[in-house]
Amino acid sequence: NDHWEAEKEIIEGRLDVAVTEPLHLAQDASAGKPVLGFSRFLHTDGGVMYLKKSGITRPKDMCGKTITYPGSPGKGGPAIINTMVKADGGECDLESYGKYNGGFFHTDALTSGAADLATLIFWNFEIPEARSKGLDAAFFSLKEWGVPDFCQLVLFTTHERFAELKPVLRSLVLAVRKATGYIHQNPESAREHYRAHVGKSADETVMEATLAATLPAFPNDNSMASEYYDRLMQWLVDTEQVRAEDANKTPVTAYWSNEVAW
Repeated sequence: NDHWEAEKEIIEGRLDVAVTEPLHLAQDASAGKPVLGFSRFLHTDGGVMYLKKSGITRPKDMCGKTITYPGSPGKGGPAIINTMVKADGGECDLESYGKYNGGFFHTDALTSGAADLATLIFWNFEIPEARSKGLDAAFFSLKEWGVPDFCQLVLFTTHERFAELKPVLRSLVLAVRKATGYIHQNPESAREHYRAHVGKSADETVMEATLAATLPAFPNDNSMASEYYDRLMQWLVDTEQVRAEDANKTPVTAYWSNEVAW
């Protein structure tokens, strides 16, 4: 199930824990959903992908381009792009951007000409895929161009289930932490375990490049700073993705806890 529905699965007893991005965690909390993140488990790089043949060489070149993003025609895609344009010294009318919803098929949207830009991409997934198709793809990183770095994945549950399962969730965090240590110290063995579990990929070259980029992205530190979420929520307000009054009544402690993440 997609990340917008996961909390319903937890509330209805079909799941205990689900995966989301910090961005969606903050948005869902501000909308009054009973979500509580408790452990970060992936931190990669990513942002906005483009093809070099498009003539785009720096963020302010993206002004007025067409964006493919899963939430289209919502505000998320233009918010990311326009923040980068401004960070590069440009000025652009927010309404000038074209919007296209190609789902998560970012590479297809660019190669078909349906879009000039794709967001949000994780470099360890979309870049190897694009390059395997012979595309000269590149990306502008969120963390380098004024956008909060939400190229991360976190575990979350509901407040009720967190209270009920706290010892179990602590064990889960420690198990993930142990696995992360093993992955970092034994990457070849980790690859072998993965392949034994999922079998061969249709494109082994892409899979190898994806694994090489993904295995180092599991962090040793599962906690997250409240200041990070303060900054993220302020950006959501500034870009009109969350109302100020909703943000003001949603402190970080309402949707993130480090209690079992240390």
